[in-house]
Amino acid sequence: MKSILYTVYQNGSAGLSNLVMSLELGVVLSALTDRLLILKGNKTPQANVVQYDGIITNAYPSRVTDLIDLGVPWLDLESMNPHAFVPQEICENPAFESVFYFPDNLSLQSDDFRSFASQRSSFITVGDDLQHVPVLSFSGGGSDMLCYYSSFFYLDASAQMQAHDALRRMRPKPEYAAFAARIAESLGSFNAVHMRRGDFKQTFGVTTLERMPAEAIEALDHHFARNECLVILTDEAADPFFDEIRRAYPHHVFLDHYILENFGAAFADLPAHDSIALAYISQLVASRSQDFIGTMTSTFTALIQRMRGNLGKEEPFKFLWNEVPSPDDIIERGRHTIGNEIPLEKGIMVAQRDGPYSWNRFNERLNSAWMREWPESFLDEKAMVARARGREKIVSRPRDNDSDAPQKTDGGCYTIAFMNDTVVSSSDSAAITRSVSKLFSLMGLPSGSPPAGPPAGEVRIEEFGAQPILLVDGKKIAQSATGAGLLRRSYREVVRLFIHRHPELIWLHAGCVSSPDGAIVFPGSWGRGKSTLVLELCQQGCAFLSDDIVPLDPLAGTAIPFPGTPQVRPGSHKVLSRDQLSSLAKQAVPLDPANVAVAPQSVSRIVFPHFQAGATASLAPLSPAQALGELLENCLSFVNNDDASIQALCKMVENLPVHRLTFGDASDVAKLLIGTHVGTRSATRQDHLSEAVK
Repeated sequence: MKSILYTVYQNGSAGLSNLVMSLELGVVLSALTDRLLILKGNKTPQANVVQYDGIITNAYPSRVTDLIDLGVPWLDLESMNPHAFVPQEICENPAFESVFYFPDNLSLQSDDFRSFASQRSSFITVGDDLQHVPVLSFSGGGSDMLCYYSSFFYLDASAQMQAHDALRRMRPKPEYAAFAARIAESLGSFNAVHMRRGDFKQTFGVTTLERMPAEAIEALDHHFARNECLVILTDEAADPFFDEIRRAYPHHVFLDHYILENFGAAFADLPAHDSIALAYISQLVASRSQDFIGTMTSTFTALIQRMRGNLGKEEPFKFLWNEVPSPDDIIERGRHTIGNEIPLEKGIMVAQRDGPYSWNRFNERLNSAWMREWPESFLDEKAMVARARGREKIVSRPRDNDSDAPQKTDGGCYTIAFMNDTVVSSSDSAAITRSVSKLFSLMGLPSGSPPAGPPAGEVRIEEFGAQPILLVDGKKIAQSATGAGLLRRSYREVVRLFIHRHPELIWLHAGCVSSPDGAIVFPGSWGRGKSTLVLELCQQGCAFLSDDIVPLDPLAGTAIPFPGTPQVRPGSHKVLSRDQLSSLAKQAVPLDPANVAVAPQSVSRIVFPHFQAGATASLAPLSPAQALGELLENCLSFVNNDDASIQALCKMVENLPVHRLTFGDASDVAKLLIGTHVGTRSATRQDHLSEAVK
C-alpha cells in the first residue's frame, strides 16, 4: 500500500483542537489518495495539560489518537525507521496559505475557485505524475499544518463525497462519546459558554486582560435566560473574573469540576482519564447545549460550533467579543486596544462583503484557515456535494514541472536488472551515466540480452545548468546544487521502482552474505557498519549478496542477491555522530564477480550490528518481540504490504537465531560468526524459513 507521511501541526507541540484540525487534513488526504497515513508528531497536546490538585493524574497524558478513531489505516512514524524511505514532498508551504484541489483537472481559473482561494496563492494536488511514488510527504514547511478542512479542500462532487465519508468515520471513540452523552443527560436543558482565559493571558494580541465581567454578562444576556442552567467551559474556575458571572447566573456549573465531582469514578474508569481527555469530553458535552457562545479565534470554540452543526443544531457562530486587533494596535501579551475590527451584532459577525463562500463576506484580516470555523464545515453530504457539483474542469493541464524540465538529450543510459525486471538509468551526461554504472556494475543487463518486458521505470539525471534535476518516468522529483546528492537519490529511486514491481517480497535495509550454513542478514540503518562487516566476511570466504538492500522471499525463506557496488566510509576508531558520518565521503569497493552469489540463499541467521569503539566482538540473543521491532524499523516495503510483512517477519524471528552484535573490529566479527555459525541452530529451528511460513 502506498503511503503519505503527514507532519502534524507544530510536530504535536500544540493544543488539543489544533491537533484535531491538523489530523483531519491528514485523514482526508489519506482517503482521497488511497494511501496509508503515517503520522509524524502524533504527541500529547501540551496546551491542555491542566492540574486539578491531584484529583486526576497526567502521568500518562492522552494523544488525540487515544480519544478519536481516525477511520483510516495509519501508523506512527516513531514505530518505523525514518531513514528506510525517502518520501517526496508535495508542498512545503503552510496549510493555512494553501488550497488542496482534487482531482488535478479542476480549473484554477474559474470565478468559483478564485472565490474559494480568496487571498491564498499556494495550490496543491496529487495527480497522475505522483501516483507511482510509494511515499508522499506533506509537511507544510516542517510543522505548519494548521487549517480547517472546510476552507482547505477544493473538490469535485465525487471527491467531496469521499471527504465527507472519511470525516464521518473520524469520530470519538465509543467510550468517550457515551460518557459525554451521559454527562449531558444529567445536566438536562442547558446553555454553554466557552470563556478562554488561561493561555489567552499569554497570547499576543488578545483582549483577555482588558475585559471586564460585565462585558461577558452582557454578551450572555443577549441569548441566555438567567434562570436557565449555564455550563461554563474554562480551566480557570477559581479566577475572580467569574465571581460576578456566578452571581448573575446562579444555576451555573463549571463543567470540568462538575464531571470530576459527580462522575469521578466513571471518568477514572475510562481508558484515558487525564486532563486532555477531560477537555475533549467537555467539548462533546458542550456540543449538546441548547445554545452556545464562545471565544473568537479559539479553535476549541470553533470545534464545538462545528460539532453542534453536525448534530443538526442551529449554529450562527456567536462570540463573546471581538478579538482581532486593528492594524495599528500595539500588541502585548493578553491585551490590545478593544476595537471593532470585526463588527458583531449580539455576538454574531456582520457580513461586510459579498461572495459565494462564508469567508468571502467578512473582513480580510480574519484568516479563514484558523480564526473561526464556517458553516461549510458541517457534515451535510447533500449541501457539500451541491457546492462541489458545478466546479469547472479542464481537458488537460500542463504539469507544474513541464516548464522547467529540459528536453531529453543523449548522454547514455544503463539498464539495471533484478530478477526478471529492469530499470533504466539515463542522463544527458556521460559522466553521470558512468557513475551510475559503477553503482550497479554487478546488476547491469548483460550485453546483448534483451529485457524480458517493459522496464519498471526510468530514473534520469539532467545537468540543468547549476541545479541538476532528477526525473522519474519523465516527472521532476528533485533538484540539487550537487550532482552527488542526486546520484544517491537516484540510487534510492531505482530501489523504489523495484520494490513497487515486487510487492510479494520483503525489502530490508540490510547487508547480507552467504556462509557455509546459509545467509546471514545484517539489518540496520546507515552508519552501523553493515558494509564493513559484509566485506570482511567476504574476505573470509563468504559470498556477497548485498551491503545495503536485501529482498526476502517469505515463501521460499530466501534472501535474493541485490549486489549494488559496496560503498564504505574511511575507517575510524571512534564513534561518530550521524552528522559526522554523513560528512565522510563514501568510497566504492569493486568486487570480484566470482565472489558474488547469483542465486537466492536460505536465511539462517539475523544479526543486528552495533559498532562500539574498542569493544570485543560479542553476540547477545534477542527475544522475538525485540527482533520484530527492529526488523520493522528497517523494512522498506512495510508501507506497501504491512499485514503480510508483519506475519512473515514474525515467523522469521520465531524460527531463526537472532542476535545483537557489538563490535569494535570487523575482523573479530568475521572470526566469531564463521566460527560459531555452523550448528548453532537448535533442533526446533532446523527447518528453513520456507517451512516456518507455510
